[in-house]
Amino acid sequence: MSAADTTAATSASGSSMLPAARVRRIIKEDKDIFACGSESLFLISRATEYFIDSIVRESYEFSRLDKRKTVQYKDMAKAIQSIEQYDFLTDIIPPTITVRKPTAATNSSNSNSKPSE
Repeated sequence: MSAADTTAATSASGSSMLPAARVRRIIKEDKDIFACGSESLFLISRATEYFIDSIVRESYEFSRLDKRKTVQYKDMAKAIQSIEQYDFLTDIIPPTITVRKPTAATNSSNSNSKPSE
């Protein structure tokens, strides 16, 4: 069953793929919300599903550009950096940073310096 089939099946049945009890628990963590009806809970769940679907599709496009079929962290980070709609996630999923091994020139400059006492 493809993602489109799953989405169509969920829309037709009026249910969500996310567990209602967990979504309700997350909503209750917000002290400003006193009550949440079942219709509101369903709409929040569906909106969350659409958001996840959207960001995963964008991330998958970046993995395809790198000729891979698996979405990696760096693909999600690229999607978030390049699409303005996801700017609010830049602090949560920052871009990857490449760490390089020290070169011979770096090692020699460090050995010439005096140790601090």
